[in-house]
Amino acid sequence: MQFAEEIALRRVKMLVEQYVVARSRRYDFVSTELACKAIRQVVRSPIEDAELDHLLARSAVKQGLSVRFDRIGHWQAASPELQEKSA
Repeated sequence: MQFAEEIALRRVKMLVEQYVVARSRRYDFVSTELACKAIRQVVRSPIEDAELDHLLARSAVKQGLSVRFDRIGHWQAASPELQEKSA
């Protein structure tokens, strides 16, 4: 089962790279919400949304694009320590 998960993760990483390259031809930013929706339509992702956002961000920055972390609930999932400080 581990082998299947590794293959699925590799596919997601390739899709992220392809999405970012395609996006860079027309725009100077990547939206995490739109990117995740597009990627999840093609393949079922073995990783959580926050991790997918980080993959997208790394790839976008390498391509010289800005990143919009616009997913609802992203900040709570990405940094739980912020929730603790605000409580």
